[in-house]
Amino acid sequence: MLGLNRCKALAVGASLLLLPSLAGQAASPPGTLTIGVEAPFGIDPHFLFVGPNMAAARQVYDSLINRDSESRFVPGLVESFQTTDEHTWLLKLRRGVVFHDGSAFTAEDVAFSIARVSAVPNNPGPYISNLRTIASVEVVDPYTVRIRTDRPNPTLMGQLTNIFVVSHNAARGDGSPAGASTADFNNGKAAIGTGPYRLLAMRGSEGMSLVRNSTYWGSPAAYEKVEIRVIGSDASRLAALLSGDVDLIESVPPSDVARLEGDRRVTVFRRNSDRIMYLIPHAGAEKLAMLLDADGKPLTINPLRDVRVRRALSMALDRAALADRALDGQAVATGQMVPQQFGAFDPDFPAPAADPEGARLLLAEAGYPRGFGLTIGCSNNRFVNDARVCQAVGQMLTRAGFQAKVEAMPSTVFFPRTVEGKNDFPLMLYGLSLSSSRDASYILSTAVHSRNVREAYGQGNRGSFADPELDRAIQAAVSYSGSDREERLREVMHRAIEAAAIIPMYNQVTLVAARKGVVYVPRMDEQMLAQQAEPAQ
Repeated sequence: MLGLNRCKALAVGASLLLLPSLAGQAASPPGTLTIGVEAPFGIDPHFLFVGPNMAAARQVYDSLINRDSESRFVPGLVESFQTTDEHTWLLKLRRGVVFHDGSAFTAEDVAFSIARVSAVPNNPGPYISNLRTIASVEVVDPYTVRIRTDRPNPTLMGQLTNIFVVSHNAARGDGSPAGASTADFNNGKAAIGTGPYRLLAMRGSEGMSLVRNSTYWGSPAAYEKVEIRVIGSDASRLAALLSGDVDLIESVPPSDVARLEGDRRVTVFRRNSDRIMYLIPHAGAEKLAMLLDADGKPLTINPLRDVRVRRALSMALDRAALADRALDGQAVATGQMVPQQFGAFDPDFPAPAADPEGARLLLAEAGYPRGFGLTIGCSNNRFVNDARVCQAVGQMLTRAGFQAKVEAMPSTVFFPRTVEGKNDFPLMLYGLSLSSSRDASYILSTAVHSRNVREAYGQGNRGSFADPELDRAIQAAVSYSGSDREERLREVMHRAIEAAAIIPMYNQVTLVAARKGVVYVPRMDEQMLAQQAEPAQ
């Protein structure tokens, strides 16, 4: 598979050399921006909490609190807020905001939208982790909302950066808490927001058409119209850019960055992202079909329940080689759960060096001197070079005594297959965006804490890891608001790393390319937004 990825890179490179010049071509009609994105998306802002859906939502709707390109929290539909006690937040809403249909935005829309998040039926990836600790939402007056929490929660405003507001009139539907169906959003009927763009047409898995919202409360978007096209193939996306079919593309293959930077037809924009990529050992299962002994027979127990085996997985990884080779230098090797810019990052904790011999010793100590077989599950179109990284990880694990196989699949297959209760992979490649908190609290409460649906913990804990003592430490640290909060989070993060609940490997880099004449500001949260683009001056 790694060889196939190298062939793919060569094919992409060859296509770049054969494409005609952009000189004299108009990629789009005047005032129109055409964007090539990697993955299909929906426009229901409360269905399936994944990056492509959130990027689509941020163009049509507003979140209660916004994030800038560095993922710092800035006013959104909530213009200001204050705490009246450690359990009560008073949100002052922006006045004079109107929805795309001309109706006024009020506190009723906020209350409806928050209630809808947990009511959307058959949601494979709900947004409910963003409601953690919210006990009640009260409409005080048309422009004031009171939120009460069941415990102190200093990261509540970060959670609200992922709560998008819909019109309670347009999305009322049959009067149920969920209101309009996801289908009604995707056909445009209920997709009425207050965002910088208005939905003109949704084209299913092919993309959507947007037009600038002339009544937007913030700075107007630079382009009058936007065409967003889903182009899943890296080579096809690059070809579309260089032939003039699109003006801007996301997810530039790292192997093509140097070549594109030498091409005067285009500009590459980059920013370290908020996403840490890691391995998730399936530590909770008693046994798994894809775990085999050294002779290829099914194991009757799950070795990944043993912390020594999980630590051996971490020791087997050459993180620097992954960043330099599998990602062509467009990543930052790490052993931590947060990027350098975020709270609880430890400058005195460098990325661990590979130690395959040490891994073999740990495996032997755990009772597997000949190793054992395991399958790594990964997507092949969601994260940067995901299938290529997966193959490289498999080779590293094999050198350390494991017998690793890789199974790569489209994200539309991978994500549903790895949800709680359905996941059958012993090990999987995964990544989590951390801008919701800008510190370690989000990943600890979402990916390390054991799954607790009632209290919205562990939604991203796909390996069913559970440690009651660590759970208590996480809860205490994430709800603490004292001056030494970051130090407490850092201590809990180190405990989670020692337990190898998840195994951090590298920090992704956001890579975007545009034709000359288009300037784009990439975001830490990796979301491709039309309002981040403008014509060059």
